[in-house]
Amino acid sequence: MDIPASTASSSRRRPGTRRLLPAKRPTSDNAGNAGWGGLMDATPDSWDEMFAVHARAPFFLVQSALSRLADGGRVVNISSAAATRPMRAVPVYSMAKASINNLTHALAMELGPRGITVNAVAPGWTRTDMNSAVRESTDMVTAIEADTSLGRFGEAADIAAVVAFLASEEGRWVTAQVIEASGGYKL
Repeated sequence: MDIPASTASSSRRRPGTRRLLPAKRPTSDNAGNAGWGGLMDATPDSWDEMFAVHARAPFFLVQSALSRLADGGRVVNISSAAATRPMRAVPVYSMAKASINNLTHALAMELGPRGITVNAVAPGWTRTDMNSAVRESTDMVTAIEADTSLGRFGEAADIAAVVAFLASEEGRWVTAQVIEASGGYKL
């Protein structure tokens, strides 16, 4: 089943499609855009775009996948540590990602009777294209690493390992959880 990438927003079409996995495999969403800018920088358009990518698209992606998701399946949403620890530079992003946490809990209640687990992984500072501008500043990198117990940015493989566990048979008793994978950022 192909879901047009434009599902995120009806007003802005994006090239490409997403392929949903066969029914016995887990469903996961991973959408992102930075949305850097403080409270006074937000506009109705930037607000709509942020919520289209981080709230609307994951909601409708899961909704579209439900008829193909086998009983006993897995849903793993991608949230952010910023959802529970907002930053001045990204208030709208933080709010949009917080909606993923609420969606995770609501879906866990809805899908639990089918034996489907629903969880979210909330990455902290992870080396991605989304924060490449931050990583260009030696001062910012030093500050973030100093505020992280493990002393470094996460890597995609660090997040993927948590997602893999939640999607595996070993994760069968874990549901309705938002698991922060931040290396101990701002403990």
